[in-house]
Amino acid sequence: MGKPQPSSNSNDLPPPYEEVVAGHTPLDDGDSPLPLAGPSTETLRSHNQPQANLKPEITKRPSITLSPFLSQDPSALHSLISHEARLPPQPVLSVRGVHQETRATRNDRNESNNENRNETRTESVVDFDFRIDMANYLIGNVDRDPDWHELHVARDGDGEKLYRGGRCPSRKWIPSGRGRCIKLPSIEDGADTENVGLVEDNEGPDLMGWCERFCQDPSPVKSFTFTRHIEKFDSSIITSALTSHLRNLGYRGNILISTSFSNNSFTVYSPHWINRGRNNSFVYYTCLILQLWVITWPIIWLLERRYEVVRSVWLFSREVGSQRVYACNQDEEHVAEELAPVVTQAAWERRSDAKFLTDQDMRLLRRLEREGQERGGRMLVVSWDRISDWGQDEYTSAI
Repeated sequence: MGKPQPSSNSNDLPPPYEEVVAGHTPLDDGDSPLPLAGPSTETLRSHNQPQANLKPEITKRPSITLSPFLSQDPSALHSLISHEARLPPQPVLSVRGVHQETRATRNDRNESNNENRNETRTESVVDFDFRIDMANYLIGNVDRDPDWHELHVARDGDGEKLYRGGRCPSRKWIPSGRGRCIKLPSIEDGADTENVGLVEDNEGPDLMGWCERFCQDPSPVKSFTFTRHIEKFDSSIITSALTSHLRNLGYRGNILISTSFSNNSFTVYSPHWINRGRNNSFVYYTCLILQLWVITWPIIWLLERRYEVVRSVWLFSREVGSQRVYACNQDEEHVAEELAPVVTQAAWERRSDAKFLTDQDMRLLRRLEREGQERGGRMLVVSWDRISDWGQDEYTSAI
């Protein structure tokens, strides 16, 4: 059924096709849609250069849309996917430290056995909780070297098990409907043969071909999902190194470090009432509470035709000759060492509320950590009454 996304409001949707294509007005009956050449590479360039980012949060992008024209116009869908493919993923490092405190409380005398009775209560205490945008450490500059980015489009006969318009992953595409065929656009129809049409060779369709297959699929309940991720990156190395640095501070609580991606997928749903219902928060949680998912999920599985044939891959490292090179000239160990002063200082200061550390925060934390090392101790911009043995599980006796 899928958990509804908070950004499914129509006002938060990506720009419509007629706005994505620069200078193109809304489509009329006689308009011929223009292909998208892609957004300016200034977006990616600015993403890989240091900035005075004072925003506490990474910009949140919608992950779903129910716009009808994206399920009906292959050119519009192609333009949107082309636009999304040029946007890099947003890797986020989450650092959290928690310890347990057990408190014993003494109740009134039990009249039946004339004895005092104690009760214990255990609660989790968050010592630090913050996030860091890791894009500048993992994402390469595609302006200088476009090989850091690859767009993978499924081909007929490639042997991969993917959702190719069916209920289950398969290695081939089976057209929906009763033998309905897709009409290939021709030059006589005024089609742009470089961007429109199925590829009539052994490799199968290109991106535009899959957009046509999806839009001309007669199934009323269907979805087209585009994914993006980073390959050849081992986050466990960073997790292990940063955990070791936090233990060296004397922290004895539970350390939770993870790397996630805030924009790893984007899904276009057909505007059927089932798709609208499954992405409505009220309907979603009602089905969970009333256990209706036992009925609704099998129905959706039977009716939905899923397309997951396009993915955008951003390489953290790759082989060049006999050497391995890295997108930002640093392997995982060096990235961890680069982040260690920021992470340890932020944890020492008990940064919390899962807030993002801005560039200004990170510069300040690095400076404080460096000054503390020079003075043989740690500097604080905030203070609290308990520093030694912080993060240790505690038991407080009854009073």
